[in-house]
Amino acid sequence: MGPQGGCVVSRMKVALFATPILMAGLLASAGNAQQQQAPTKAVQLTGLVGVKNGAKGSLTMEKGNLRFTHSGSSSDLAPSSMQDTVTGSDSQRVIRGSLGTLSMFAPYESGRFLSLFRSKLDTLTIQYRDADEGLHGVIFTMPVGAADVIKKELIALGAHTSIPAQADSTTDAPKPPDTKQPLVQAQERQPAKINASAITVMMVQSDEIKLPAEFQVSLYENLIQELQKKGGLRHVYREGDRNAADGPNLIVLHSTVRGFKQGSERARQVTTVAGATSIRVHCEFTDKNGQLLLARDINGRVRFFGGNLKATYDFAKKAANVTHENVSPVAGT
Repeated sequence: MGPQGGCVVSRMKVALFATPILMAGLLASAGNAQQQQAPTKAVQLTGLVGVKNGAKGSLTMEKGNLRFTHSGSSSDLAPSSMQDTVTGSDSQRVIRGSLGTLSMFAPYESGRFLSLFRSKLDTLTIQYRDADEGLHGVIFTMPVGAADVIKKELIALGAHTSIPAQADSTTDAPKPPDTKQPLVQAQERQPAKINASAITVMMVQSDEIKLPAEFQVSLYENLIQELQKKGGLRHVYREGDRNAADGPNLIVLHSTVRGFKQGSERARQVTTVAGATSIRVHCEFTDKNGQLLLARDINGRVRFFGGNLKATYDFAKKAANVTHENVSPVAGT
């Protein structure tokens, strides 16, 4: 065989050796492309620190964190900080109804609830802890079906949920801790103004009806925002914030939804009659030891405009006004 023949054989050997390596590289690149999912268009309705309510952007998984990119900046949430992750379809299954329609609530057979959001939107509601253990709630809206995909990724990375996947519905979901201490009832009299320099706001609870996660979180976040604007106190702490432990003149606000009321107590329901109804929230102000200082029932006017959360603004404003009228700010660190 001449020099030319030997050269051809050598080139064939190199080609045969290189082909498997090239194919392996192409397969690896294809696998990585499949893992890197396209960004999900989303709107952050409320809850992310430093992000305006209603900010439009996109959600992606970056370096094991959930990233919301908006207006040239980004905010990351670590799955390990998420103590509850709930989608719109989770809420539907729990309430046994469907978004955008009237659905039944136990224990009142006549009790009904109309979701805050349109049926053409999906929601992802996350309760998470910051570096000081303060409790936050963030709500995203996105195209239908996208929230369940993101939730599965977050759970795989260590996030928690109070509503397991439908296939695991037989598993008992963890119950939220009872953060409310037994209260010592105050005497029935018009109380003097409460002296306080700071307030801790507990997550809004419900003892009579099942609240969708997005409704609960929007009540909580709007309440904190209104207290920061017009409560008149030096510090507004979130539930669990360790900075509140040593704060002087601290009071604690517990809020419990007692029902949606239209007409009579028995017919607790939300309807679209005249576009509005009433929500009743029982608010208790206590000292840090659980001593009841003030109790008020606050009726908020509820309106439904799709996904803009105006359904919870009225209650938050009224609760902030009650705080301002009944609390006398005092000096505190």
